[in-house]
Amino acid sequence: MISQITCSHKTKAFVRQTLHSFPKATWWLQLLLLLCLYCHCEIQPFQPAACKPVWMSPRFPCDVTACNTSEVRFDCRRFHLHRVPYGITGNATELNLSENYITNISLHSFSNLLNLTKLILNWANKNKGLLIDDDLFKNLTKLNHLGLAGNRLKKIPTNLPLSVEILELNNNKIKLDNMTLDSIPNVTKLWLSKNCYTWNPCKRNVTIKEGTFAVLNKLQVLDLSFNNLTHVPKGLPPSLTRLQLGSNKIQYISEDDFVGLHDLKILRIQGNCPRCQNAPYPCVPCQNISLGIHPNAFNSLTRLETLHLGGNSLQLLDPSWFKRLKKLRELFLSFNFLLKAITGTGTFLRYLPRLEKLDLSFNFALKLYPTTLNLSHEFSNLVSLRTLHLEGLVFQNIGPDTLRPLYELRNLSALNLGTNFIIHSDLTLFHRFPNLKMLYLAENRLYPIPVKSPPKLSGGHNQVSDFSISPYINPHTKDFAYEVSHKLVKQECFDSGQMLILSSNNLFFISPKQFDGYENIACLNLSGNGFSAALNGTEFSLLPNLTYLDLSFNKIDLAYDHAFKELEKLQVLDLSYNSHYFQAYGVTHNLNFLKNLPALRVLNMSHNAISTLTTKQLYSTSLTELQFTNNYLGTLWKVRDATYTMLFTNLTNLTFLDISQNKLQNIPDEVYEYFPRNLTKLCISRNLLTDFKWEALKFFHQLQILDLSFNSISAVAAINSSITKTLTLLDLSHNQIFHLDDGFIKGPKSFKTLILSFNLLNTINQTTFQTRSEDSIQTLFLQGNPFQCICDSFDFILWIENSQIKIPRLTAEVTCDTPANQKDQPLIYFDITQCVNDSQAFHVYILTTSFIIAFMFVATVAHLFYWDASYVLHYMRAKLKGYRSLNSPDSFYNLFVTYDTRDPHVSEWVMRNLLVKLEEEGEKHIPLCLEERDWTPGVPVMDNLTHSIQYSSKTLFVLTEGYVKTGVFKLAMYLAHQRLLDENVDVIVLLMLEPVLQHSHFLRLRRRLCGRSVVEWPRTAAAEPWFWQNLRNVVRVDNQVMYNKTYSKASANMSDKPDVSAVKDFDQSKLKKTETAEKNTLPTKENGGQTLISNGANFLPPLAAIEQEKSGCGHLKCTGVPSDLLGELTIWGFTSVVRLLAFLGNLKLFPLNKYKCRVHTKTMLPNLFHVLRKMLPFKEKSQPSSVNVSNQMRTSCDRKVTKHTLNHDCW
Repeated sequence: MISQITCSHKTKAFVRQTLHSFPKATWWLQLLLLLCLYCHCEIQPFQPAACKPVWMSPRFPCDVTACNTSEVRFDCRRFHLHRVPYGITGNATELNLSENYITNISLHSFSNLLNLTKLILNWANKNKGLLIDDDLFKNLTKLNHLGLAGNRLKKIPTNLPLSVEILELNNNKIKLDNMTLDSIPNVTKLWLSKNCYTWNPCKRNVTIKEGTFAVLNKLQVLDLSFNNLTHVPKGLPPSLTRLQLGSNKIQYISEDDFVGLHDLKILRIQGNCPRCQNAPYPCVPCQNISLGIHPNAFNSLTRLETLHLGGNSLQLLDPSWFKRLKKLRELFLSFNFLLKAITGTGTFLRYLPRLEKLDLSFNFALKLYPTTLNLSHEFSNLVSLRTLHLEGLVFQNIGPDTLRPLYELRNLSALNLGTNFIIHSDLTLFHRFPNLKMLYLAENRLYPIPVKSPPKLSGGHNQVSDFSISPYINPHTKDFAYEVSHKLVKQECFDSGQMLILSSNNLFFISPKQFDGYENIACLNLSGNGFSAALNGTEFSLLPNLTYLDLSFNKIDLAYDHAFKELEKLQVLDLSYNSHYFQAYGVTHNLNFLKNLPALRVLNMSHNAISTLTTKQLYSTSLTELQFTNNYLGTLWKVRDATYTMLFTNLTNLTFLDISQNKLQNIPDEVYEYFPRNLTKLCISRNLLTDFKWEALKFFHQLQILDLSFNSISAVAAINSSITKTLTLLDLSHNQIFHLDDGFIKGPKSFKTLILSFNLLNTINQTTFQTRSEDSIQTLFLQGNPFQCICDSFDFILWIENSQIKIPRLTAEVTCDTPANQKDQPLIYFDITQCVNDSQAFHVYILTTSFIIAFMFVATVAHLFYWDASYVLHYMRAKLKGYRSLNSPDSFYNLFVTYDTRDPHVSEWVMRNLLVKLEEEGEKHIPLCLEERDWTPGVPVMDNLTHSIQYSSKTLFVLTEGYVKTGVFKLAMYLAHQRLLDENVDVIVLLMLEPVLQHSHFLRLRRRLCGRSVVEWPRTAAAEPWFWQNLRNVVRVDNQVMYNKTYSKASANMSDKPDVSAVKDFDQSKLKKTETAEKNTLPTKENGGQTLISNGANFLPPLAAIEQEKSGCGHLKCTGVPSDLLGELTIWGFTSVVRLLAFLGNLKLFPLNKYKCRVHTKTMLPNLFHVLRKMLPFKEKSQPSSVNVSNQMRTSCDRKVTKHTLNHDCW
């Protein structure tokens, strides 16, 4: 299975940067870095590349997409490249290097791109010439599409691979008359246009040799337009399906020019003999005025579907041209002199039964402006006709017989009569077109119907001299298309249904009779008519189905509330460019008509210069889009003037609001709150804003797109999920932003695109976009900012390299502004090695790595072996300093109270009862230490607890059912017993707030030894005064005084230390050896020792153990003690045992290190006695005394000791 190493981005970036910083590093350093990389990487199965491949560096100067393994695209178009970029991977299938500044492409530039199928080099040097090696493409055996347009090539490159099928050679200087095509026999599409014409002159006519294209027996598409050709090339391959010969100098088409082209479907030979009057380009008429065509020129084109003969100055149409064109669907005859053919016999129309589109536009007769014209009756034979263009025929009136031949065309859906200068038309005539969807009457001189005497022309000739082609007809002044392009027909209008286009006429007012019989019209365009009527709700009463109404570029007076009320189905209303009355002083500006339009979705009020309104609030429940650009909201929204604050508030269903170009310098705070709540897109671009209230985004619960471009905003606050959770795109381009706060984008998961182009940013902190990888933005635009290529940008450049955010045009338009020697250089190419001290960086790396490893090791050891390390530390200190008692300083508090702070009832009882009774009431106040009051914040609990117990005379445990189960209780009990061990001071006082530990051996023992130190909360209120008095007494009196007499007497007998001299004389040879079974006896008075342990009389009741889950105490944990060193002990006091151990250890009679004994504070006291029994040898008697334990009982005790439990039976 193919695998790959997958590393984190930070790891790869660090290793790449480090290796780059040490180009001469030794082999061991490189090996170390690679090892580090391997440790931070995982080997995973190879996965298909994503659309943004992770294996491409951000420094690579092209956009790379790889949505699957079979298609890898490198798009280097317009990246200001001066050479082919290094690093294009061998799996590339498409490469686009067009529109750059590449002057030369060497032989080895594409040597490794063996999988390339598409290579586009169009305008690789901005039309200045490109040098290409002859064998450049030789090894590209999979190349299918090669684009070489606009490179001033003088010949077709040689040694092209045989796999090339599409070859683009437009806009070069190839000499077509001398070219050879033997090297490209498999080409199917060949584009050779514009190699010699007006804008790429060669100053000669071109004639292609016969048979030049004969070798291309697979050729299907051939484009030879704009080449100054004087003849149709001979010997064209019969495989052609599309042939383009337009805009040449062909003056005659002979009978055999198209012989054999039986598969040809599209033939374009327009513009060879252009009609030069009013032509928007350099025009030279043909010698014979019009293009000559042999009657049988098209006989072989039996499968032709599209024929373009426009712009050839044709004066007649020979019917024989069309006799064999039975499959012709589109015929373009515009810009000729065919007015007589259109209105005369029109015999050619008999042979076009399948024609669907016919363009006869601009065939007007020179210096004629007829009253009317009548189409030839042969138009009735076009039974399949769908679209008919009759634009630019120039006549005055549409009479009853003008369009009569079209009435029977059931498929006719679009009729264009625009730009005919028609003065009068009987619109009822159009009722006879049952399936007509679009009637285009724009750019005429139609008057309203009530005008009975429209102005008449005296001679009819003076009107024609001003005739010119409409600007929107010609999309490109250089390359005239000879086709009609109606940009005034908006797509939404076209999609709404039947259309009536009456724009740019003389309809200076609207009358209901104007639309009589057009009740099915869905889209009405009345723009550019200049009418200034005040609409009263009756003008469109005959159009009940109208859904789209365009009234732009007029002078509408919105004075009445009931305007448009007759249009209940209206969805789109365009009132833009009606600023005349909005600029008039003192005129009513009423927008209450919105209430009358229940279905209105889109309203365009742009370019009206609205600075005052009679309507203070707009009301609509259906409006979803409002265009309010190029007005004066800056005047309406004045500071401290709330008149228009709620202007848009009641547009409850509004989702898109555009208030661009409204001279807004500031948006009042209250306006933010009254914006419509359902907005998804808000556009406030091209204003004068210097600030934006970012926290106001919380009012927009559904906002997705916010456009603030082209303002003067200088500061941007942080945007996080608490402000907006729906924003996906924020456009801040063309502002004056010079700084972004850290964490600018902190949380909204929806945020995907941020546009910061053309601001004043000179650097960006890497913390600005610190987000989780799944939440981060996907696209960031930074073009046009004056970035500084200095060492201060080091972190920013590293962030760009490590980030997964896509930065479009990173290597082309994200450039340096300073310093001067780096100006216009890509920011990503800044050499950051000059900002890094190689030796120092390596030492810092080694130091920080060592510190991290050491810190992790110490932390791990401390966590796993804390008690062992503590023991070793204390043991070593004891070895050096010896044993000494810990004398605590004077107590700061009389009483430390420990209780369950998590229980609010207990806390309340302590603060309101215990604190008051002991610290505030009574003759002598008792200072208390309380966790909730006196503990130092921020100090560990262990330290606070230790100091509280150490510096308090006594410790009061307020016991409840929940408290005795907590770790704090156990820890406090451990520490209190530790003080007993260290200082021989008993500080424990137990207050039973609830009946707990009823079966605890420790509690039972405590009651027997020092019963007064255990107090219980009374069950009756009458006993509370006695309880408080008793508690005060217990707190003030030392616990040693309160012990029972029996224990006090025994303790006094054991208080003296053993006789050191007697023990020194003890014979150590009598001690038991581990290797033998010899029994050693304890030293007695008879054998020279002092009796320390007695089995006789005067022994005390056994000291009971404390259960582990109830409390804790110090113990000794020993390993390596012989298992047969067992015995029974009766001990007169715990303190004596401790002294005994210290004494024996100092005399080295019993080497504790041999048995590896260590002090632990987590375990229990019973193990101490268990160890003593193992360490102190004795001579076993034949008959056990009454206090000895039988073997069976001893086994039971051992088991209980193991469970940290020792009861009376074990003594």
